[in-house]
Amino acid sequence: MSGIVVVGAGMAGLLAGSMLRKDCPLILEARERLPHNHSAVLRFRSSIVGDTVGIPFRKVQAIKAVERWSNPIADTLSYSMKTNGAYTIRSSVTADAKVSERYIAPEDFIARLARTVQGEFAFGKKFSFSDRWRGSSPVISTIPMPHLMEALGWEEKPEFKYKKGINITAKITDCDAYCSLYCPGYHFQGSRISITGDNLVVECYPATEKEAILIKEQMEPIASEAGRKLGVREMHITDVKCQEQPYAKILPIDNRIRQRFIIWASDEKRVYALGRFATWRPTLLLDDAVNDVRQIQKLISDPGSAYPHKKKG
Repeated sequence: MSGIVVVGAGMAGLLAGSMLRKDCPLILEARERLPHNHSAVLRFRSSIVGDTVGIPFRKVQAIKAVERWSNPIADTLSYSMKTNGAYTIRSSVTADAKVSERYIAPEDFIARLARTVQGEFAFGKKFSFSDRWRGSSPVISTIPMPHLMEALGWEEKPEFKYKKGINITAKITDCDAYCSLYCPGYHFQGSRISITGDNLVVECYPATEKEAILIKEQMEPIASEAGRKLGVREMHITDVKCQEQPYAKILPIDNRIRQRFIIWASDEKRVYALGRFATWRPTLLLDDAVNDVRQIQKLISDPGSAYPHKKKG
């Protein structure tokens, strides 16, 4: 097969298929249909993704703040434990209630992004990383790094830590706002409450399976309490749902191992990792993936060029 094979039709895979449309004849997806697995907040810091794929984004004014629970340090560490399962300094310390510009994709962004892809979709298909595939075509892989390491036979495996999550979503009538509230207190199951337009999202990170079951059973009261924290009346909250996130939060690994594997996979196997989970970079945004796709395209066309991960993480 000639051309680039993309493994995974999530947003990173679709972005690659769209940007490399002339050179990307095939996108494989293990699920039976286009995955809509992103139920958390989807805001962008710039318009680069929309500009690149030709889908207009809306520029909005957004605000984020912390619900004060104890004191700034306790709030930060408590929020970290709720989301990561460890006491570390988290992004909540930057939530200073200042208004900033953000860019919002249309609600049908995934479907529209898929329509910009010229290649063929193969749903219900898992890519074989067996010897017969290696080297026949360059592969852009968006599958999580632990699975790719296993598939390629990489032996230096670090301990991958991640948190499963449950996102409770709802609609708010007569609403067009963009905001997030970090909730460090243990009295509330949610860690972050956000409104994007008329969409309410409560991100929860259960510590146990029992807690996960409780969150699912109590999703409507949780959504109502989240609304009250943001000044939204219960009567205006409708269509409450919940969705599980297997890799809601990923924790950093040894950067040297991560970089060595990415370089080895690209140099030796012609498999190029793309996306937050594939490169195991917890803070990676889709905005950043635009440049990553360009770097991968350069590496494929010129294998001797400098690999970006040799310079930065």
